[in-house]
Amino acid sequence: MHVDEVVEGVYQRLCIRYQDTPAEDDRSMSLTELRLALGVTEALLNEALWLLTFPGDKRLTYPTPGRVALGPDWRGRCEGQEL
Repeated sequence: MHVDEVVEGVYQRLCIRYQDTPAEDDRSMSLTELRLALGVTEALLNEALWLLTFPGDKRLTYPTPGRVALGPDWRGRCEGQEL
């Protein structure tokens, strides 16, 4: 799997979590949970996350250490989209 595919997979998994979880609940995923859901190595996931966290990038947020969630840019893309 190429890093671009992992980036898209991160979006899809986080979007599914966002859509399937009530707003009052935690919509984030642990990094381990995300890696297992994608079936990728830790190194490949880390590379994709590094690409998604350039300064000023708002695709991801890290609500607590070791957890990741959709950031404002991706939440807008995800809302109303069927996966």
